[in-house]
Amino acid sequence: MIVRRAERHDIVTLGRLEVALAEHQVASPVFSMVPLPSIDEAVAEYEEDFDDPKFTTFVAEIDGRAVGSAVGCAIEVSSEHHGIVRPPGAGFLGFAAVLPEARGLGAGRALGEAVLAWARDAGHPCVVTDWRETNLLSSRAWRGLGFRPLFLRLHRAIA
Repeated sequence: MIVRRAERHDIVTLGRLEVALAEHQVASPVFSMVPLPSIDEAVAEYEEDFDDPKFTTFVAEIDGRAVGSAVGCAIEVSSEHHGIVRPPGAGFLGFAAVLPEARGLGAGRALGEAVLAWARDAGHPCVVTDWRETNLLSSRAWRGLGFRPLFLRLHRAIA
């Protein structure tokens, strides 16, 4: 397995990974109600943001094929993080996904380690990430890399 910085030729795979994560999240036991993006929408978003220096995107390759990606940035880039969930100067593991057929091969861990190394080298004193507790793959992977829950956010649909 090789983990490297994403390149323009990876954009279609990056779009597929965004859709794969959303598909995983809407299934049991996560049951996210986030709308599924189309591959075209995801690819267009990556095309638009690819050269933005605020984001560092990594790709995991197995046998020369990209099977996973992760994105790191400064926590200040995230519009969803304020107060206790925004430690000063933190790095942010904002996205990570592995294609279903490659899950369980260590790509997620390798990508998480790449973002942690990037954050350390960029001078971030800590790294924040978010995951749904019911996403068992994320719960295992991120805890295995030393992430610890700070709080739980509760949600209940009433309509």
